[in-house]
Formats: sequence, structure tokens, C-alpha cells
Amino acid sequence: MDKSSALNKINFSDKNLVFFIIYSFLLLIFVLQTPDIFPFMKENFYMIGILSFIGIYRFSLWIIHLVRAQIYEKVVYAKIRKEAELLEEKDWKPERLYFMIVSYAENRKILYNSIKSIIHEARNLNLPATISMGTACFHDEKIVCDAVNTLPYGEKIKVIFVRQNSPNKRIQIAGAIRALVRQGMRENDPVVFMDGDSIIMPGCLRKCISAFKVQPDVDSITTNEKVLVTNSSFLSNILSLRFAIRNFHMNSLTLSGKVLCLTGRFSIFKAGQISDKNFISRIENDYIDDWYWKRIYFLSGDDKSTWYSLLEKGSKMLYIPDAFIYSIEKVRKNAVLDYIESLKRWSGNMLRNNGRALALGPHKIGFFPWLALLDQRISMWTAIISPSIIILTLFRDIQLTYTVISWVLLVKYFQSLFIFYYGKEINYTYPIIYYLHQFLNGMVKIYMLFHLRLQYWNNQNVNIEITSPDEKFHFAFAKYVTGLYLVIFLTLINLLISFPY
Repeated sequence: MDKSSALNKINFSDKNLVFFIIYSFLLLIFVLQTPDIFPFMKENFYMIGILSFIGIYRFSLWIIHLVRAQIYEKVVYAKIRKEAELLEEKDWKPERLYFMIVSYAENRKILYNSIKSIIHEARNLNLPATISMGTACFHDEKIVCDAVNTLPYGEKIKVIFVRQNSPNKRIQIAGAIRALVRQGMRENDPVVFMDGDSIIMPGCLRKCISAFKVQPDVDSITTNEKVLVTNSSFLSNILSLRFAIRNFHMNSLTLSGKVLCLTGRFSIFKAGQISDKNFISRIENDYIDDWYWKRIYFLSGDDKSTWYSLLEKGSKMLYIPDAFIYSIEKVRKNAVLDYIESLKRWSGNMLRNNGRALALGPHKIGFFPWLALLDQRISMWTAIISPSIIILTLFRDIQLTYTVISWVLLVKYFQSLFIFYYGKEINYTYPIIYYLHQFLNGMVKIYMLFHLRLQYWNNQNVNIEITSPDEKFHFAFAKYVTGLYLVIFLTLINLLISFPY
């Protein structure tokens, strides 16, 4: 893959700019055509008051995130970057680079370019590298060998293959970590965790490793992420939006020395942290005890396990906004269905970890990160309030429907302006797909809230099979409760908009 063409993805697009200007003009006309709002607000004061309260909460939290993100990026991180750039090479360079990668029958071109990016970074830093590669078959191993043997600098790359002997990625990761531990890493040596579909952009490791030296109390680092979708403009737009929002929230949360996920795509840990037996054991056999589902063993979400292990210790985490990696995605069948399946996996991983992270308390993880974790529980419900009102009033009060749609479009428009900044591109689809993303994410989170044992991962052929009559009953009852909660929710919204003013 041509890295220069990948980097051009973050440039402003003339077509997108033109379409966004057209969209802005049409939105202005739509808002100006909104029926007389003030008499309407007076007539519906009770409902408007409740909706305003919810809106003020959501918007206030968003503004706080924005202010914090700017403080971190413009002040705190700017100082870190300046100090790191002043360091001489001998002061920040480790003796060797270490990588833990897992791959499951990955596309040849993608995996080859992933290994190629490692070799380029090692060569640019003039450092030898050890790769502990968790594989599932000879296919992946041959690709790695071809990359190391054919690319310059390959003689300084040591590869250790750890063949997966069970259909469990967590065991594969634990085995790859143990293989690295046996290499005699030192306490503060940086160890990169990444997937076989992640590609490191030039200069990424220089920025990350030097930051460890400037911030010696930091135990883990994660970076900015971009996505390349090879066969779907819809999925490309919605994932680009998601990663722009991720960049926004990561900047904000890191101001408290924590992030909400040490992404498995690319994160760096100090060797002393990952060598801990409890750290490895949690990756291998992580679980929670739920009152309804009893013991739930985690199949995916290994990045949430590594994150929780450090969170539990009170470790400091750092986000590097100007260090980039690219992940490669491809639609398997249908872009929307593929995205919903991904949301199920991400939401399930989040919800299975959310409760135990909240239980650590604000004194352990900091008040604002704790508040962000709590908001994950609230936001799934607030995300479906306006769609519910639009649907319920569509054939009853078209003025209310029109007003709510105008308000939603206007809010998403202004939020998208800031997302353009954090995504480093103008995309005219963002105001619309932002709302679609929030609605889908909210619905999927609500569904997964009652189906914590359900785990999907099509890329790795990971899923929970429902076989016994007892399991079938549990899942059937969970679906009933999900439907019941949604009916109660819609009933309350209906009472709100029908309240006799």
C-alpha cells in the first residue's frame, strides 16, 4: 500500500466542501421554514422543559469534553511533544523494539503491509525488533516470513511464531506475550500490541516512545487511528466519523491521565506491566459474574481486559493525537449489517467491562473518567429519545415533528464542525450519519445490555452457540425483557408528548 496516498486521505476534499456548502444552505432554508416556535414552546412548556433539561445535560457534557480536549491538545500535549523533540536519541531510544501481533487468516496484502510498516519504523529508528506473532495457520506465517526476508533490514528482525492451538484469540495473545517475556525484556522496554490489519504510519513510534521518557509515570500509550475501507463509501464515512469522535474524546479523557480503551489495533505498554502474571492471566481467562447470566467468560475484547488491568492499578495512560495508525476494513456482505455486527461486539465489550470499572470509584480512576463511564449507561437511552418523538408524533402533531427534526439537524450540524477538526477532513455526510450512528449505537447498546453473554466476532469466527433448552429460555426471556423496557420507554415518551398542558 502506498503510504503517501493513505496520508492524503486526511486532506480536505473539494467535492465534500462543495456538497457541505449546499447542505448548509438547504439546512438554513429548512430551519427558517420551521413553524412559529415561540407560541409552540409556550403551548408545550412542560414537554419542552423536560427535553431542554436532557438537552442541556448532553450539550454541557459535550462542551466540557470540547474544552478539555483543547486544553490537552494545545497546552498539555504541546508541552509533552516539545520536550520529547528536544531529547537526544540516546536519552529516549530503547535497545530493541518489541511487538505482539495476532493474526487470523489475514488477507495477504494487508498483513504484508502491516509487517512492512514495522520494518520501516524499526529501520527509521535504527533499532532491532522482535516480533512475537500469534498465528492461526501457516498462511499467516508464510506472509510474515516473505515480508521479513524480502524487505531491507529484515536481518535485524527476529520473529517468534506462536501457533494457536485452540479457537480462542485470548489464549493466542497470552502465548505470544509469554514468548516475549522469555526474551528478557527490561522493566521499561516499550512493547507494542497490534493487530495484523494495522499499519503504522511513519514517525508514530518516535512520538510514542519518546513520550514515555518525558512522562516516566505513564504505563501505556495509545494513538490516533484512521480507517481505510476498501469497498464501501458508506462504511468508510461512518467509521471515519467514529474515529474522529474517538480522537475528540481521547484528547478530553487523557487530561485526567486515563482513556476508556487501550485499543487492540495499536497500543504500547511498558514491559514490566505486561510481564505480570495477573495481567497475562486476565487476558487468558477474563470473566465477570452477572446476576442473570452467572459467569460470563470473555471471548473478544482483550483490549478492554488490558485496559482494566491497568485501570485497577491506577496506572497513568496517555494518548498521542499526532501519531497515526491505519486499520484496513472490508465489507463482507452488507455495509449496514456489518456495522451493526461491529457495534454489537464493541457495545458488548464495553458493557461487560463498564460495571466493574465503575465499581472502582472516582477516587481510583478520577472523577471525569468515572463520569464518562457512567454516561455510557445513560447515553444509550438519551440517544433514542428524539427518534422516538419523531416517530410517535409523525401522524399526530406534524409541527412538533418538524420542530424536533429542525433542532436535531441544527445540533448535529454544529457538532460536525468540530468533528471536521478532529477528523482532519470535511465530510458532508457527517451531520446525517452522526445522528444515524448515535441512534444505531443506542439501540444496539440497549439490546446488548440485556444480552451480555452474547458475543460476536465474525472476523475471528467467534460466537456464542445456544444449544441447551436452559440457554434458549434465558435468551428468549432476555429478548422479552428488552422489548418490555423499550415499550415502557416509548410509553413514557408518549405520555410526555401527550401531557395535558
